[in-house]
Amino acid sequence: MNPDTVHDSVLVFSKTWGAAYLLAVFLLAALWIYWPSRKATYDEAALSPLGDEEIIR
Repeated sequence: MNPDTVHDSVLVFSKTWGAAYLLAVFLLAALWIYWPSRKATYDEAALSPLGDEEIIR
């Protein structure tokens, strides 16, 4: 088997399935963030810089 053929085959495989893998990770992350039950967590985090509590170090 020619090394160039192997390289080209691996390249095509990694481009195709690598893109599919990254798309799946992106979709799962988007679902995780926009899931309705997580809204309260993100609303609280959005307001946290505006709170009056003192930061103790």
